[in-house]
Amino acid sequence: MTTAEPTRAGSTSDAVSDATIDADADAMPEAVAGSPPVAPRIDVPAPRPSGDTGDVPPRDSDPRTGIRTRLEPLRLRVLRHPVLFTAVVAGAVHVLWFFFFANSGGDIAAQDAWAEFVGRHPDSAYNLAWYGGMHPVSYSVVSPYLMSVLGVRTTMMIVGTVGAALTALILVRVRAVRNPVACSLVGVFAYLCNALSGRVTFGLGVMFAVGAVAAVFCWPYRWRRKRWLKGVAAAPLAALATAASPVAGLFLGVVAAALFLNKRRPGAYALGLAPAAVVALSAWLFPFSGTQPMSVGTASLPFIFSVVTFLLVPKEWRTVRAAAAVYGIGVLLTYVIDSQIGSNVSRLAMIIGGVVLLAALPYARPRSRRWYALVLAVVGLNFWIGFKGVDDIVRTAPAASWTRELAPLVYQLQRVKAEKGRVEVVPASSHREASALAPYVNLARGWNRQADMERNPLFYDDTLTPDSYRAWLDRWAVHYVVLPKGRPDAGAGLEAQLVEEGLPYLERLWGDSNWQLFAVKDPMPLADPPATVDRAGAGELTIQVRSAGRVLIRIPYSPWLGLVDSDGKSVLPPQQTETSKADPESPKVFTNPNGCLMKAEANGDGDEWTELLAPRPGVYRLAAPYRLPRGTGCPEEMR
Repeated sequence: MTTAEPTRAGSTSDAVSDATIDADADAMPEAVAGSPPVAPRIDVPAPRPSGDTGDVPPRDSDPRTGIRTRLEPLRLRVLRHPVLFTAVVAGAVHVLWFFFFANSGGDIAAQDAWAEFVGRHPDSAYNLAWYGGMHPVSYSVVSPYLMSVLGVRTTMMIVGTVGAALTALILVRVRAVRNPVACSLVGVFAYLCNALSGRVTFGLGVMFAVGAVAAVFCWPYRWRRKRWLKGVAAAPLAALATAASPVAGLFLGVVAAALFLNKRRPGAYALGLAPAAVVALSAWLFPFSGTQPMSVGTASLPFIFSVVTFLLVPKEWRTVRAAAAVYGIGVLLTYVIDSQIGSNVSRLAMIIGGVVLLAALPYARPRSRRWYALVLAVVGLNFWIGFKGVDDIVRTAPAASWTRELAPLVYQLQRVKAEKGRVEVVPASSHREASALAPYVNLARGWNRQADMERNPLFYDDTLTPDSYRAWLDRWAVHYVVLPKGRPDAGAGLEAQLVEEGLPYLERLWGDSNWQLFAVKDPMPLADPPATVDRAGAGELTIQVRSAGRVLIRIPYSPWLGLVDSDGKSVLPPQQTETSKADPESPKVFTNPNGCLMKAEANGDGDEWTELLAPRPGVYRLAAPYRLPRGTGCPEEMR
């Protein structure tokens, strides 16, 4: 639709010019004989529009009115297609994130490392490159494999865009929301801040979680009688959300609890049962323990916003208020009880809190105290998540040496055969070492705060001394220490100071402007005699055993660990003899032609290493292929 702009009054075409009669006779036209004299022509101004006042423009000629008129078609299209509009905006801002803000530090470094590992070892259930050994499933069941195929940053752009679009779909379909477009844009900002912090795995889980919530709250009216079909759609998405990110699954539990408290049981079961099953199954098959720290400041903000949401949203929003109450109680419990969740509990408020508070704003009388409180809460929450995103970018941006000048360090590590033991890289603030060096050597640490605090508490409890550091190096069979240039991680400041000042048991082998490489004098072997390590890779450990017997291997025991042949295929575990089978009353007797593994007794530090029962001298290869039954375990009778 187009409109003609009014002609400005006072323009040259409309100007009135008084007729002037030149007194000079030459300027006057001659009269035709017999005709009256010709009078000079006078220009008559065109009639003005009614109400015109000379040089004062009419009211509808305001430039802002013209802009609004031209933007009106766009506004109508946005109102007609808010979900598509949100998807376009979210896609655009995530593309900008990719080109201008995505780096290789922080959480991105961890996700790069996991994607790299599963890309090289897709059938391995145990990653030996971090903390002695970790299950990929303990990080995420789905995310590493998807990121390996699509790319970490591409996955972030996809999940951020789709997640924002699904959020907009919920806002549009829920009739109680009177400002869905504005709320959708706030949601886009929240997803962008999540990208700034590099939380790809969490974003993937949120995408599936929002899809599950959409299946419950946006179910087509024409299928209203097929409630079972709603559960069929929501439950798998809820399971995928938890498999992608257990934190996202926990937040689905908050929604499920709110639905249950409001006696909306089918939706509660659809959203709550599948995540619980995924968590229980993964914890049983892939055991993991750890602690995520949580300070008073970290706990206070999500708790405050849960209280604000409970108090300020309309009382008719019973499900929202119940979810806010459950979430607030959960924040307090997470602060009081050490767990793997810890500070991650704040992410629910960060991703959806601003959307909920803004949706409640039209229900408050303008310029009332409640209205001002909601505005302040919306602004405060978005300032919080925006500041956190920018801070994460600045704090975790890796030094240029991690990408441009890494080759000399890798060469030195390969020259001294560092792959025969573990390497301790003093953690940088960017944690870039977790992904940059993991493909070349096995790291004593990595980038998983829960595992680090569980297995290496001396870096966090103020007990780090030269003597305790030496004991820690021996405990994890560390042969080399690397000190990178730049700011260390918050949990590595004292370690960096000790190494830089010099320790009697560390010998400096090499250094340049970016790195310093130290050798540990008389290091503890990764495998005790009569075995020696040929190579310790991320997916496989190869050792040479000189005589039959038991061999202690300093790898945290996992039931998935087994013995494989040179082709990577699992070998036959110990078998019960035919004579023993024929005599069930006698103790069982087994043959052990290929060797087997068992959990060693816990030592003074609580470590439960792996023990190899080698039937003969030779080469043994430890790996963790996905197979059932798991691993190559020794029967109880052989322990």
